[in-house]
Amino acid sequence: MGSGGLGLFDQYADGASPKKGRKVGHSSTKTSRLRSQIIKVNCYLNGEADHGKAAVVKLPEECDTLGEVLPKIHKRLDLDKRIAYAAELFLPDGKKIRTYPELVDAAENDHAVIVTCGEAFDPTTVPYDLLEAYLHGGGRKAIVKVKQELEIKQKIAAHDKADTVRSDGHGVYPNSAAVVTSRSQTVESNREVGAQMRHEYMEQLMFRAEQQRSLTKLVQTSTQMRKMEHKASKARRKELEAERLEHIKLEKEQEREELLTKRAALAEKIKKKHNALQQSYKEHLALTLATKYKPPGSP
Repeated sequence: MGSGGLGLFDQYADGASPKKGRKVGHSSTKTSRLRSQIIKVNCYLNGEADHGKAAVVKLPEECDTLGEVLPKIHKRLDLDKRIAYAAELFLPDGKKIRTYPELVDAAENDHAVIVTCGEAFDPTTVPYDLLEAYLHGGGRKAIVKVKQELEIKQKIAAHDKADTVRSDGHGVYPNSAAVVTSRSQTVESNREVGAQMRHEYMEQLMFRAEQQRSLTKLVQTSTQMRKMEHKASKARRKELEAERLEHIKLEKEQEREELLTKRAALAEKIKKKHNALQQSYKEHLALTLATKYKPPGSP
C-alpha cells in the first residue's frame, strides 16, 4: 500500500499517474457515453404506417442537424430501391419537425416519426394507437393511459347498452311484448337475409352458367375456325405440291428432250465423219489398186 493508503487499482483507475489531491475513480468510455446518450428514432414511411414496420434509426453522437439525420434515415429505410429520398419528418398528428432538438425530444418521448419524400403528409394511414400515444405524451405511461381510457369507454358503452335493453323490457319479463317483437323482428330479418342470400346465390349461378355457355360457344367457334383454317391450309399446300411436281415433271421432260436432241445431233455428226472417212478410204484403196495393178502398155 502506498500513496496515502490507496491501492494500485485506485491509483491508476483513470489511466494516469497518481497525484496528490486528484480525484480517483473510473473514467467514462466512448461506449458507455454512446450507450447512455444514444438517440433512437422510430421511423415510418408516409402512407405505410398502418401496415409497414418501424425502422429504428440510431443517431451517432456527432449528428446535430436534420441535414445530417436525413441521409441516415434514407439509408436505413433503403429508399434507393423505391427511387425516393427522405425529405421531411412529421409527428403522428401532422406537425412538421423543423429542428434537431424537436427530433431529439420526439425520440426521448418514443414518438413515431413519419418520413415523407416530398409528398403531402397522409393522416389517414396513421394508426389510432400511434396517434393516441403521441397525444398522451408518449412512452409507456401513454400506452397505459390509452388502455385505461379504452377500458373505461368500453365499460360505459356496455352500461349504456344494458340500460337500453332494460328500458325496452328485455330480460325483465320473459314473454313481454318487447321480447316477442324483438324475436319476430329477428326472425323476419333472418328470413330477409336468407332470401337475399339465396337470390344473390341464384344470380351468381345464372351468371356463371351464362359465362360457361358463352365460353363454350367461343371455344366451339374457335375450334371450327381453326379446323377450317387447317383444311384450307392443307388444300393450299396440296395445290402448291401438285404445281411443284408438275413443274419438276415439265423440267425433266424438257431436259430429256434436250438430251435426246443433243445425242441425235452428236450421232449425226459422228455418222457424217464416219461416212466421210469411209468414202476417203474407198477412194484411196481404189487408187492404190489401180496404180499397183496397171496393165502393160497403158499410159
